[in-house]
Amino acid sequence: MNSEYLQQLHLLTIQSLQAQKKGPHHTVYWTSGERYQGEWYDNKRQGKGTVIYKNNDKYEGEWAYGLRHGLGTLWIYKNGKYIVRYNGEWSEDAPTGHGTVFEDNGDTYEGDFLYGQKHGRGRAVYGGRPVDGFGGDVYEGHYENDLKNGPGTMMYANGDVFEGLWRNDLKHGPGTYFYINRGKRFDGVWQEGVGKAGSYSEIHTPPAGTPGSLPPVEIKQSDSVLQTAINGVMQQL
Repeated sequence: MNSEYLQQLHLLTIQSLQAQKKGPHHTVYWTSGERYQGEWYDNKRQGKGTVIYKNNDKYEGEWAYGLRHGLGTLWIYKNGKYIVRYNGEWSEDAPTGHGTVFEDNGDTYEGDFLYGQKHGRGRAVYGGRPVDGFGGDVYEGHYENDLKNGPGTMMYANGDVFEGLWRNDLKHGPGTYFYINRGKRFDGVWQEGVGKAGSYSEIHTPPAGTPGSLPPVEIKQSDSVLQTAINGVMQQL
């Protein structure tokens, strides 16, 4: 092996080491249209940094092995300005852990995520103020695969409240619906969003003559009749 070849090999090795990005760097551009400014390790985005994608959306936060990982914020570029889409924890390039998502229609969700989907416990506001939910519906409870699943409470804009079980975004299983304005409650069982069996009662005793108050009529052995109906529905769930 001649000396000239060794010199060339040594020069290529030095150039290769110099090309390895490590630590903070100024903006690096890709042919795909992305640009990144931040920290590197072993030629991969690692640490804190900001990337602006080809469509001008932006991620600002932590990275690991070239993927979004840790705390970070995803911004959507719309109508000439940036709007926060997601703020929270990331794992392997997807929202995972605790975070908040802001939808285009104004709905918000704060809670647990798993690989980009709502999964775990969370609070969603539909059509109301994100802080207190005023003017909209508010759900607090469990999610699975981006849908309401398990125990949860929905507080509707008109004051009504449902507490019970959900399956795939629908009331499904035992639950209680409070008709606040009417002063009534319905305790029963739901199947795919439809009440199948249950009973009504007063939330409070309204003054005599109040429209919609329940008449003092009782079914003989009402408890056994209701339980029989509920058992029939539960067998079909």
